[in-house]
Amino acid sequence: MGLRPRTRRGGRRAMAALALAILPMMAGASARSTNFTVEAPSTEVARQVASYAEHYRRVVARQWIGEELPDWPRPCAVRIKITGGEAGGVTSFGFARGKVVDQEMSLEGRIDRILASALPHEVTHTIFAAYFGGPLPRWADEGASLLSEDRRERLRHERFASDLLTRSGGWRLPDLFSIEEYPSDLMGFYGQGYSVSRFLVEMGGRPRFLAFLRDGMAGGWDAATKAHYGFSNAKELDRAWRSWHSVASHDLPRDDSHGDRLVVRAQSPEGADTR
Repeated sequence: MGLRPRTRRGGRRAMAALALAILPMMAGASARSTNFTVEAPSTEVARQVASYAEHYRRVVARQWIGEELPDWPRPCAVRIKITGGEAGGVTSFGFARGKVVDQEMSLEGRIDRILASALPHEVTHTIFAAYFGGPLPRWADEGASLLSEDRRERLRHERFASDLLTRSGGWRLPDLFSIEEYPSDLMGFYGQGYSVSRFLVEMGGRPRFLAFLRDGMAGGWDAATKAHYGFSNAKELDRAWRSWHSVASHDLPRDDSHGDRLVVRAQSPEGADTR
């Protein structure tokens, strides 16, 4: 059926992603929602993850593409491993004829960090995959998905970006835009991808960012930069981003992410309302 090789999107930690990809999961319970089937150590965790995943799928789609996605013909399989550490995740996709034909997700960590950070990140990957019908450049897929995470993680990736620029100057944007595989400096790459994505979204909004990605992949990044952001080429965009980052990296926009809002709601006496 013309299935493309599976495209795997990494989580925030390479080791966690590797472990999730190669170690079998011994799930103890499962839950099914309209678009997700979740295997987890307990029924409570499985139901909670399924509910939050549906919520993120609705709100992230509305935020990025202006409307909710239609229900998937096949639910996305989600496997949960609860540990005492921070959360990490990985989602893989199969594409054919410009559509997602298969997708699966694995997450591990503390349940609070999964719900606030790793789960919205990975669900954002599924929104992008459905919208574009194929893989995005890795810097954009990971960087823009980080915008869905809670403030704690976004601040952490601001530090990764700043550390990268101090250490090596990072990747020039013409080079960053062309990276096809994850580099060895994974945290620096995630940090810069996040910072550049934030810069472009704050400068022109999310619809323009998506249009920039589509045109950049199809016709080149210089032409897309000029058409959507008014700079003559990606080199000029690089200079503008670096100037912006030197100021903006010290703070974040005041508006909360989806993860922030759900964590607050979960801690309220009424509990999590994921409608």
